[in-house]
Amino acid sequence: MTREDKTAAVALPTPGTANAMLSDMLWEVSAYVELLGEAELADLPITTASSGMLVTVYAEPGITVAEMARRTPRSQQAISQVVARLEKLGLVERRLRQGRGVGLHLTIEGRTMAEVALERERAVDARLVATLGRKNYDMLRRLLVESCVLLRPEG
Repeated sequence: MTREDKTAAVALPTPGTANAMLSDMLWEVSAYVELLGEAELADLPITTASSGMLVTVYAEPGITVAEMARRTPRSQQAISQVVARLEKLGLVERRLRQGRGVGLHLTIEGRTMAEVALERERAVDARLVATLGRKNYDMLRRLLVESCVLLRPEG
């Protein structure tokens, strides 16, 4: 039996199909959700990534880039790049915190943009509920929350 015959005999995981690897399936679903989010924000000067950061700063004024990096699977550098873009847009400003660090705060325009972004994110979520059905949506959400807790590196 040749190597090609052996490979043909084994069902290879194929992205975009039911036998795909979990990582491929998660990436695909994430990409679809990202597309929905980007379409919802298309008329705004922000992306889904910057929208998430605006909402985080809205919820936690004074949060640092380092704190955001510790909570998400994004590097400090990646977060800093998005924050720099938000600063250029006049949506976020950095302020010295008591002790060490520089905290992020929304400007008035940033607060308004965060509220609009949050409203749009909720619209995307409502579309997902409508598409998946409430039961599947809730089940998937629970499973993803549990997975994040289990997979998050000990800090």
